[in-house]
Amino acid sequence: MSFKIKRVGHLVLKVKNLERSRKFFTEVLGFPQVGENDRGMLFFSTDVNDNHHMLALREGKPGAPMPHAEQIGMEHVSFEVATFAELQEVYRKFKEHSVKLRQTIFHGVAKSIYFYDPDGNLLEVYCNVPPEEYRKTISNPYYNYGSIDDELTGKIPQKPGTVAP
Repeated sequence: MSFKIKRVGHLVLKVKNLERSRKFFTEVLGFPQVGENDRGMLFFSTDVNDNHHMLALREGKPGAPMPHAEQIGMEHVSFEVATFAELQEVYRKFKEHSVKLRQTIFHGVAKSIYFYDPDGNLLEVYCNVPPEEYRKTISNPYYNYGSIDDELTGKIPQKPGTVAP
């Protein structure tokens, strides 16, 4: 009998300060906390009917090393929003809360904001760009086509061939 993985189920992050991270994920990213356990773990989901938890946090041991860009392991986790307008709202909220950004970028398949959580974990929020749109201007839908800062701030409209709904 063969099997097929249905989806990525959830992410568990070890953090330096559980309360600081809880506030970041609830107040900045808008994840509702849906539970906790007796081992000090917090659980979050945007839709408990579809996924009992998408994210869990647990406090690491005192003195544990911080993540760094060259270590082996997870590079980043991404969270999808439905529209470019929502991505712009994420960008505004990140600026309001002084979230450290790595970059904003048009990938072809998506428009993305890469950022760091309070413990230095690289994360991404993105919205998809429809294939019929990105195929107008690019040949590789998985490439880095440059910054979208000016689009996110509203200084310029979305560029033709990159328009996300």
